[in-house]
Amino acid sequence: MVLAGTAVWYARARRPVRTGWFVLGTIGALLAVPLLDLVGSWQFRLGDGLRGPLLATLGLLVLAAYERSRFVLLTTVAFALVAVVLSADLVGMLVSALILLAAAFTALLRQHPRTP
Repeated sequence: MVLAGTAVWYARARRPVRTGWFVLGTIGALLAVPLLDLVGSWQFRLGDGLRGPLLATLGLLVLAAYERSRFVLLTTVAFALVAVVLSADLVGMLVSALILLAAAFTALLRQHPRTP
């Protein structure tokens, strides 16, 4: 759902030049997420508490590369350290969610207002 929402936002806010590639990439990502989840479960025998944060980290890394943003990359590293490496329990998930929320507010506050 988050992936679909992100794709819709990019489609409306950025107006991609190559619409065909954008649609193809979005469909590919929508198919890749459940496939990666299954591979993590069956092949690597990862638990439920670890697969979600790993998929979120992978998605954030793709977004950081797409946007060429150091800020998103640093947010991804902080999120991964807390959610995956340091703690995969409830406290780790809450702290990692707070990291993402703080990063979102920071990104909103850093934006320059648009002049009409």
